[in-house]
Amino acid sequence: APADPQTSLSANVSGANGSKVNLNTATKEQLMQVDGIGDKKATKIIEYRQQHGSFKQLSELKDISGIGDKTYQKLSKSLTI
Repeated sequence: APADPQTSLSANVSGANGSKVNLNTATKEQLMQVDGIGDKKATKIIEYRQQHGSFKQLSELKDISGIGDKTYQKLSKSLTI
């Protein structure tokens, strides 16, 4: 089951206003607000989106070089599609 967005863990890693960042609509700057996404990962996410179209599921993040299972687990708490 998906984690309750009200849990303190999610609140700590979500965007500044507590909402999740949308992988398909976020700008590079918005992506970089997510804990664990820096300049390089934000650029790779946007390049992936340009090449493959919208993300259909969060697990597609793992197709991006540099994002493995551990990073994905961390990022998935702060992202949505």
